[in-house]
Parts: sequence; C-alpha cells; structure tokens
Amino acid sequence: MSRIAIIAISRNGARVGRELSSALAPIAAFFVDRRFMLPGEEARPFDLPARPVVQQAFRDYESLVLLMPVGAAIRLLAPLLVHKHHDAAVVCVDDSGTFAVSLLSGHVGGADRLTQQVADVIGATPVITSASHAGGTLAVDLLGEDMGWTLEANSTAVTRASAAVVNGDPVGVYQRAGERDWWLADSPLPANIHNFPSLEKLAASQCAAALVISDQVWALPESRVGYAESMPGKATVVYRPRSLIVGMGCRRGVPMDELEALLDEALEQNNLARASVRCIATAEIKRDEVGILLLADKLGAGLECYGVEELNSMFETEGAPLPASGLATVESVPAAIRPTPSPVAHRLLGVWGVSEPAALLASGAPGLLVTRQKTDRATIAIARVPSP
Repeated sequence: MSRIAIIAISRNGARVGRELSSALAPIAAFFVDRRFMLPGEEARPFDLPARPVVQQAFRDYESLVLLMPVGAAIRLLAPLLVHKHHDAAVVCVDDSGTFAVSLLSGHVGGADRLTQQVADVIGATPVITSASHAGGTLAVDLLGEDMGWTLEANSTAVTRASAAVVNGDPVGVYQRAGERDWWLADSPLPANIHNFPSLEKLAASQCAAALVISDQVWALPESRVGYAESMPGKATVVYRPRSLIVGMGCRRGVPMDELEALLDEALEQNNLARASVRCIATAEIKRDEVGILLLADKLGAGLECYGVEELNSMFETEGAPLPASGLATVESVPAAIRPTPSPVAHRLLGVWGVSEPAALLASGAPGLLVTRQKTDRATIAIARVPSP
C-alpha cells in the first residue's frame, strides 16, 4: 500500500519524481502534471491547479514529497494544518533537485528521516532544522521508537525534557529493561546526558530531566509512587520497551476476555507494564487458538509457538539438566524461577508444561520473571528479554 505521495508540477520536477518513485516503490505513489506524463508511465496524472491534489494527498497519505518551491507548498497546506502529531510529513524538493527540505512534521512525523532518504536517492543536500537533529543529540519524543518503545509522559514533561537536552542542561537516564543500543554505537553520548545505575541516584542528582526506560509500572510499587512523583523538580519521561514475553496455555475455546483478565492480574501483581509485552508464546497446537490470537492482536504483540520437544527441553526431569535457553546451567538458576514440570500436563498432552517453557524459549532468559499462575482453564508465566 502506498504511504508516500510524490507530486510534481513541472518537467524537471517530473524527472526527479520518477527517480524517487522508482527508488521508493512500492510504498510511493507518483502524481504528475498531465502535460509531463510519459507514454505508458505508471503515474497518476492531474491537471493544474495543484491545490486539490496536494490537499487530498495531505489527508490520504502519511508523507508527501512535493517537487515545488517551499513557499508554494506552505500556501497550499496552511489551511489544513492541525498538529504535529496529526499532520502528514512533508518534504519539499526544488525544481532542479538540489535541496531536500524537511518542511512539516519533521521530528515526530518522520519528515526528517524521509528528507535524508530523498536526498540520498537524488544526490541533494538535506535541509533539516529540528533542534535534536541539528545538534546531534537524542530526540526525547522519538527515543526507542524504531524498537517499538512507547512513551508515557504528559506533553509538558516531554517539552521540558527536550529543552533540557537541546540546551545542554544535565539529563539523567536510568534503564531497567529493553535494548541498550538506543544511541549510536560509534558515537559517545552528548556530554550533558548521563547514565545512572539506580533510580535513587538519579533522583538525588542535579539533573533537570530524567529519562526512565523500564517495564515496571511504579517506581516504588509498595506505595504506588510513580516515576515523576519520585523525582520532584525533574521533567520525567518514561519509556516502555517491549521487553516482556508472556507464556500462555489454555483449554480449547477459552475467550479472550478471560485470558486478558489473567494477564492483567499477573502484570498488576508483579508491577509490570502492559505496554511492554512483546509477544505471547505458546504451544504449536495453540497456533489457531482464537482467544490467544485476539489477545495478541489487541496488545499489538507477536505470537511464538513451540513444539512438544522444544517445550520439554526446558525442564529438568529425571536427572536431565535444565538448559535455560543455553544461557545458564540449572545450578546457576534459582529454583524459584525455574519452570516446574506438571505430571498432569505430561500425562494428558505429552508436555511437562506450556506457559513457563514457552516464555523462556521466546525470551532467551535464564529464568522466569513470573512463575506459572493459573485459573481452571488457563496458565500464564512471564519472562524478561535480557538486555545485552
């Protein structure tokens, strides 16, 4: 499906547009003034004026590449602008293809990235004026986005934290879970951004802003104190990495609502964030289980399924050692977080368990974060993907 509309209103623009359309296929649709369309060309012709096609594309597409002067683009789009979180990303390219300008929704909407992509294709100079991009620092509201992280903070906190980053004020980062390659591996962190080994040390610091990467709901779970409340005076932004694997087994036909209630209870009891669920892991025979499929879809999570031999390989039975995904020996894994074999499940289905071994297999973790919890018709266990 096309996500990018490329619109050309001149002969030279049509030439540049064809090059971009070819490079960005199949996600780009090419709109060209009918006078400059080539015979047999797969393009969408239009007749001037350009206003109707540009404004309709702004409503229908995620991104626009407009081959026209910046001033003309602004006049065409100004009546449609709503908010940076709503507006389409817009890149302008001049008639000769010399400059690619990130015009609208550059930072949040992705125009900055598209500008660089367009410039690379046609050999243009990218013009990107977002403060974080120009300053070579991190973008608070986009951190981890390409890894599926979600952000939890009000707009005021995000704005204050972004200002602290850009203005060189001290900013602290505490990471509890998730991928650790969120910053360019070959570049040092900006001098004003500091990693902290604990929330306590970050709270006690003189940092103007705190960026917390965690799959835990509360900073202080016993008293239900949130991260912002635990760091008075600091603009606090919380990121939810996709770090949790939910192992799940159930009887045939258990409805999604029942499975969801079991999940929510397990998450709440263990101070874990629903937004951090990466996938549901289960047995191969449950690949078509409607309740599990619907729950995975509702969570925006993946589904991983394992056969009998794979599931049984995760148990220490009859003297066989627990492999723990190859990351540890059974002696190094505390008994409290090892999968517990179920003789009943083995007698009925030939597997020693489903939820616990599936969670371990999908996560690659050396042990369980949440051991098996169950109802009469379903079981659940949770593991955390190790942070390298």
